[in-house]
Amino acid sequence: MKKFFNTRIRVVLVVAALAALITMGFIILRPGSASPMNNAVSIVMTPVKNAATILVRKAENLYNYIFGYEMLAAENEQLRVEMAQQNQDIRDSQTYKEENEHFRSLLSLREKHTDFTFEIANVVSWDSSSYGMTISKGSSAGLEAGMCAITADGQVIGLITETGTNWSTVTTILDTTSEIGAYIFGSGYSCIAQGSFELMREGTLLASYISSSATIRNGDQLLTSGDGDIYPSGLVIGTVTDVGDDEINVAKYAVITPTVDINSVEQVFIIKSFDIND
Repeated sequence: MKKFFNTRIRVVLVVAALAALITMGFIILRPGSASPMNNAVSIVMTPVKNAATILVRKAENLYNYIFGYEMLAAENEQLRVEMAQQNQDIRDSQTYKEENEHFRSLLSLREKHTDFTFEIANVVSWDSSSYGMTISKGSSAGLEAGMCAITADGQVIGLITETGTNWSTVTTILDTTSEIGAYIFGSGYSCIAQGSFELMREGTLLASYISSSATIRNGDQLLTSGDGDIYPSGLVIGTVTDVGDDEINVAKYAVITPTVDINSVEQVFIIKSFDIND
C-alpha cells in the first residue's frame, strides 16, 4: 500500500514538472515575451534606469536654469553698461549745451562791453546767513576786494569783499551792506539800490531816494548808473515789483526783484577792469 502511494506521488510530480516545462516553453516561445533572465534583469534594472533618467533630466534642467540665468545676467549687465553710457552721453550733451550757452553769452557780453576785463570763477559754497558766496579764484588770479561779480548775461550778483590766494567772498546785492548807484531804465530817475533786512529773506532789495514826482511801473528795469566807479554803468540789477512812498512822503521807493536767482548761480564773471565814464 505504501509503495502504491509513493508511485502515485512520483507520477504527480513528473506530470507537474512536465506541465511547468511546457508552460515555460510556451511563454518563452510566445512572440513579444521576454525571457525569464531578461525579465529578471529588467525587474531589477528598470527602477535604476528610471531613477537615473530622472536625475539626468533634473541635471539638464538645473544646467539650463544656470546657463539661462548667466545669459540673463550678462544681458542685464550689457544693458546696464549701455544705459550708463547713454546717460553719460546725455549729461555730456547737456554740459556742452550749457558751455555753449555760456560762451555765447560771454561773447555777447564782450561785444556789448569791449572795455571789460573778465575773470571767470565757479561758486564753491553759499552762506545763507550773510547772503554771500565763496568762489574758486582769489588774489593769485588778480582778484581784489571791490571788484563786482556778474553773470554771463550782465546781471549784477554782488561785490568781492574778501580774497584769499585761491578763493574770494562775494557779498550779494541782497546783503544789507550792499549799496549801488542805479537808475530806472526808460524814465532815467536815479536811486540807490540797497539790501534791506525786511526784504532780503524774500530775495528782493530796495530802490530808495527816488523823486516823489517819478513815474514808476511794475516791470521797469533797474540798471547800474556807474556812480562810485565800482559798478560799470548799464548792468541789470532787477525789475520793479512794487512801488510806494517813504514814511515822510518826500521820496518814493521801489521793491526790486533781482534778474538773477542768487541761490542758483554756479559761475560768476568778475570784472577786473573797465572804462570809467566821466
